[in-house]
Amino acid sequence: MTDEIQRVEYRQGMIETRTQADALPVRVWSGAGMPEEIREAIRTERLTELGGVYGDREAGDPIQYDHLTLESQGGVVKIEVFNRAILLFLGDDERIRQIHRVLCKLDKGAATTA
Repeated sequence: MTDEIQRVEYRQGMIETRTQADALPVRVWSGAGMPEEIREAIRTERLTELGGVYGDREAGDPIQYDHLTLESQGGVVKIEVFNRAILLFLGDDERIRQIHRVLCKLDKGAATTA
């Protein structure tokens, strides 16, 4: 998907079970309200090519959970990461590092827009 990102939804937190993920607060950026730094991070890290589920849903107690939805006219890309810190510490997967860098930008963007 190479279209310009129009909307970003990010949900993250610690959960005991997967069903609790839907109760986590959602941060949304869309249209002109989306900082250019976030758009650029998504483009630079080619996040629209990394849709899918990463990590082990059973590792960790509680479970560190990240869910990212990227919307454009070309479609929707969803990225779900379980236990990101464990993946970064124990693994050597560039895709996780790419996702992590964007999620850090989203955390920073949420702090400045809150």
